[in-house]
Amino acid sequence: MPPPMPLLTARPPSIAYRPDAPCLADERLLVTLLTTWVLATGRTPPTGRPGDLTPEELIDFWADDRP
Repeated sequence: MPPPMPLLTARPPSIAYRPDAPCLADERLLVTLLTTWVLATGRTPPTGRPGDLTPEELIDFWADDRP
């Protein structure tokens, strides 16, 4: 039996870090949350990137107006 794989505790040197780079895990979570909310409420997701939306647009989409 081969030895267990070591745990990776640091980013591989081949991956350059950029503070403004999007986090893929965050993007996947956002898509999951948007999809779940669209299916639960029947609302149309806002157009554009979430960071470009106004507070009113975000509230209109995410506010739960059900009793």
